[in-house]
Amino acid sequence: MVISEIFHSIQGEGPTTGRPAVFVRLGMCNLQCNFCDTPYTWKPGQEDYSDEANERIVEEIAKLLIAHPGTNMMIWTGGEPMLQQRDIVATIDYLKERIADRVLEHEVETNGTIAAHPELDKRIDRYNCSPKTAMSGNNTYSVRLRDYAKTIYKYVVGTKEHCEEALREIERQKLPRDRCFFMVLGTTAEEMLQRSPTIAEVCKKEGITLCIRLQSVLWNSARGV
Repeated sequence: MVISEIFHSIQGEGPTTGRPAVFVRLGMCNLQCNFCDTPYTWKPGQEDYSDEANERIVEEIAKLLIAHPGTNMMIWTGGEPMLQQRDIVATIDYLKERIADRVLEHEVETNGTIAAHPELDKRIDRYNCSPKTAMSGNNTYSVRLRDYAKTIYKYVVGTKEHCEEALREIERQKLPRDRCFFMVLGTTAEEMLQRSPTIAEVCKKEGITLCIRLQSVLWNSARGV
């Protein structure tokens, strides 16, 4: 398993915003977005734990969960976590044995390009899916997680034109609007506050949920917080 970092913080994006969680940020990604806020995850220098049967990962996660008894959610983020589904499954199972008295909720943050294996899917409570449009510098694609009721769709937008492009994709793929979010583009509070009024007006008109990167409001682009 290729790991970038493991840390305790609060979820800053999507329907579980504000909840404390342990984050496992995985390395590697199959896209290269021009607005990526974690480019270090797909560049060289990640730690590879594959020869250690995930034991060190489980111990690091367990220590954080024990230190924060009120935290019952884990976020598998990246990078693109769906590239390492087998390792995620193994780690979840090891962790269940290590902390048998804790019922954990598991959320995967993904770009939606890779379908979930059944063994992963039965262990995951939510897919926090952020489909990428042409404005990201990638080719437009169809989300591979559309058949899952536990998938939400979170589009990063910074202008009215970005919103219009996202709306076209929502319509093309027939995504349910009550599970669609427009997340304001930006890595600082100032950037997001400047763009938010425009995005909010579109959300009001189109029935889309507005969200921001709460972690960027609180800590800007700091890592591991």
